[in-house]
Amino acid sequence: MKIFVDTSAWLALNDRNDQYYKKAVANSSRIKKDRIDLITSEYILDETITIIRYRVSHQAAVIFGESMSGSRIVRIEDINEGHRLKAWEMFKKYEDKELSFTDCTSFVLMKHFKLNKAFTFDDHFRQMGYEIF
Repeated sequence: MKIFVDTSAWLALNDRNDQYYKKAVANSSRIKKDRIDLITSEYILDETITIIRYRVSHQAAVIFGESMSGSRIVRIEDINEGHRLKAWEMFKKYEDKELSFTDCTSFVLMKHFKLNKAFTFDDHFRQMGYEIF
């Protein structure tokens, strides 16, 4: 099985003060036990590293970034021009859902890779029809 990992999950795993920290750690243990492959995007990494830097510390952001670049279980997907254009169309279309542009790029990637589950604490994924892990 493969699931998409969103910024909110990465943040919860890296910030002990995050309201979802305990749940994220429990989910992470399940992922390891069930040998679930993880997919995330360059946009998610950018967002996560930046927020960890300001919420936790520069050192924590560097450690997270290094762990991602050396990971054998996390696949980091780039957002190409086609994905970006589809995400932009989605962003314009769903004015009522308060989606971020990064959310839209995630949904485009999930559709592209036929993923229906996301490790996230962001309800926008559920609103768009995805199962939250």
